Amino acid sequence: MGEIFRQDIKRRELLVTDAKRSKAISDPIRTAIIQILSEKEGSIADINEELKKQDINIAPTTVRHHVDILKKAGLIQLTRLVDSRGGVLKYYASKVKVIQHKAPENFDEVLGRAQAEASKDMLGIIRKMLKGHKSEIMQVVKSLKACPYCSDEHFKEYVLVELLNRAIAEVIQKKEFIELLEVTENEDKTA
Repeated sequence: MGEIFRQDIKRRELLVTDAKRSKAISDPIRTAIIQILSEKEGSIADINEELKKQDINIAPTTVRHHVDILKKAGLIQLTRLVDSRGGVLKYYASKVKVIQHKAPENFDEVLGRAQAEASKDMLGIIRKMLKGHKSEIMQVVKSLKACPYCSDEHFKEYVLVELLNRAIAEVIQKKEFIELLEVTENEDKTA
């Protein structure tokens, strides 16, 4: 029997998550709540008001339900409690930023060289991390619990990707990163 079709797949992106988080972000309302809370902290009433601006009209009790699911998944956290008319008002913020976009079809064609350069630089960063922090990395790798589908190699990949992911998340919040984006945007407007 001859092969009729074959298509090689090249991994273009990584999605680092677990089942609880995947389930939590599978609901578009919860994803909207994460987006809202990644911009600023908010109470249930604040979140509900922001959802209404997005034409999502749900009861505050439903917002509270979604917030509880996101909290249990470790995606948002309680940031402060405020006395309010004999009760306590809870404020939440997102621990993650969900960036929802689909890359255009010509992404690789247009940005292939930039990606190749970044890949080379990333290898250097990973080498540096392993050289300077191998024992700590391996300590975390060994602390992870195996599942029937994983090997220790996946644990190493996970820890390294998680390190890079957290480093990128930290960088995009820095003033210098935001200024770089603004400079690039201003250059585009004057060109």
